[in-house]
Amino acid sequence: MKTNSKPRTILIIYTIILYSLWSLLELYLRTVIGIDEFTKEVYIKSALWLIPAILIHLNFSDHMFIKKEEMYLLNPKCWIFVPIMLLFTIYIIIGEYLSNGGLTISESFGINTVVEVFSIAIGEEMVFRGLFLNAILKDKKKYFAVFINSLMFLAIHFPVWIQSGTFISVFTSGGFITVLLLSCIFSFAFIKTKSIWISVFLHFWWDLLLFIF
Repeated sequence: MKTNSKPRTILIIYTIILYSLWSLLELYLRTVIGIDEFTKEVYIKSALWLIPAILIHLNFSDHMFIKKEEMYLLNPKCWIFVPIMLLFTIYIIIGEYLSNGGLTISESFGINTVVEVFSIAIGEEMVFRGLFLNAILKDKKKYFAVFINSLMFLAIHFPVWIQSGTFISVFTSGGFITVLLLSCIFSFAFIKTKSIWISVFLHFWWDLLLFIF
C-alpha cells in the first residue's frame, strides 16, 4: 500500500491542478489576456496536459495497467482503428449532408487546423487514457474504470461549455452523450491495443472531420 501512495498522491494533485487551471483559463484568463484558440490548444495544452502526463507516466509506469515499454508502441492489434475511422467518416458525412443539404469544406480549414486538432488529440488522450484511465485500471475493473474516466472526460468540457453559453443546451439536446460515447470508444481501443497512438488517431480523426466541415 505504501508503494502506491506516492503516485496516487501525485495523480490527485495533478488532477486538481489541471481542472482548476483549465477552468480558470477557459472562464477568465482567455478573455482578460486575449488568448487565441491556437495558442490555447497547442502551446498551453502541451505545457499543462501533454508534458506533465508523459512525465508522470514515465516515472510511475510500474504502478499503471499499461507500462511505458508497451504504451508508446504500435502492435498488430492496432488495425482495429481502421473500421472505426471509417464509421466516424460515414457518420459525420451523412450527418453533415442531412443537416446542410450538401458537403462544404470550412473556409478556415488549413494546416494550422491540422496542427491544432493533433495537439488536442494527443494532449487529451495522453491525460485521459494514457494517465487517468491507465492508473484507474490498475486497481479497478475495466468497465468501472472506463465509466469513471468518461465522467472525468465529460467534466473537463464543462468550462468551455459554460464560457460559450452552451452548457444547458449540451445536456438538453443530449450532446453530452456523444462525448461520453467517444470517451468509451477511445478507452476500449486503448485497452484493446495497449497503445496510446490508437486513441490519439481516433480522437484526431473525429475532431478533424468536425473541423473540415
